[in-house]
Amino acid sequence: MRALKDRGETLLCGGAGGDGYEEKIADLGIPFVALPVDMRSVNPIADVKLFRALFRWYRREKPDIVHHFTIKPVIYGSLAARLAGVPRIINTVTGLGYVFTDGAAPWLRAVVELQYRVALRAAHYTFFQNSEDRDLFLQKRILRGERAGLLPGSGVDTSYFSPRPARQCDQQSPTVFLMVARLLGDKGVYEFVDAARRVKARYPQTEFQLLGARDDRNPSVVPLSDLTAWQTDQSVKWLGEATDVRDAIGRADVVVLPSYREGTPRSLLEAAAMGKPLIATDATGCREAVDSGVTGLLVPVRDAPALANAMEVLLKDCGARARMGDAGRAKMLRQFEEKQVIEKVLARYS
Repeated sequence: MRALKDRGETLLCGGAGGDGYEEKIADLGIPFVALPVDMRSVNPIADVKLFRALFRWYRREKPDIVHHFTIKPVIYGSLAARLAGVPRIINTVTGLGYVFTDGAAPWLRAVVELQYRVALRAAHYTFFQNSEDRDLFLQKRILRGERAGLLPGSGVDTSYFSPRPARQCDQQSPTVFLMVARLLGDKGVYEFVDAARRVKARYPQTEFQLLGARDDRNPSVVPLSDLTAWQTDQSVKWLGEATDVRDAIGRADVVVLPSYREGTPRSLLEAAAMGKPLIATDATGCREAVDSGVTGLLVPVRDAPALANAMEVLLKDCGARARMGDAGRAKMLRQFEEKQVIEKVLARYS
């Protein structure tokens, strides 16, 4: 949006209200419209309200281009924009989420696949943030190949997320493992806590930190009672939420994300840009961000013992942490620089 403003374009932005982004959008000089996005469940009444709100908005404003992000705006926004006669409809599938994991009900996945098939055929072009999500949709013929493309995640500003002075690595300095994510079960929070307890049993000085917000609108949110219990038994330290994550990443030795499925996880991109080694799951999206054995380590999904073992490997090897951090920074400069994303999106608008 900043790039478009710099080009002199006129922008409008809509999204779910209440997450603090309205002020950031307003600071850019862009009007923000709160939309009735219900993220908690498959709720037909709420979905009809969202579709109607989008259709009326598009009919009123008559935009030349609309660009949707995340599942419900992509599905209902594409249909609303087509019916409203919007000339150019672009989508970004930021990740397929819980519905496409092994734990989701088959009927729910079938419903969502059908919705995507109808919606993406109404759109002109859809970006994916990893090749596995794109290939899955092509294999299932949800959309055609000429209407699908890849972006390197949301990109990362490598000048803003830059390396800090290296932390001391010796017996007296406790190793700090940090997880940056929304506090949701499918982000792997419980596996992180389980692994932390296993490592602390052998290395009591090791520190484990969680940075991220609770979102009660999401059905897989971690209950506050669990967070309280973890604080009490000192398994992990919850740092709360931060608008600027650089200080927390800078104080960490290793950044961890045991997610079940991602688009391309921004927290890993930002940590790698700051020269931090990574531990993540061998899952869709995470594989895009981590070169296993080079910029970090990949472990099986939902496997806390394997996660703990990977933590111990990097806990003991300061040299490996430094090498992986340097390699991760180089990977971000080479593949994930934010400017690359902006150029690809603007080219597709044209």
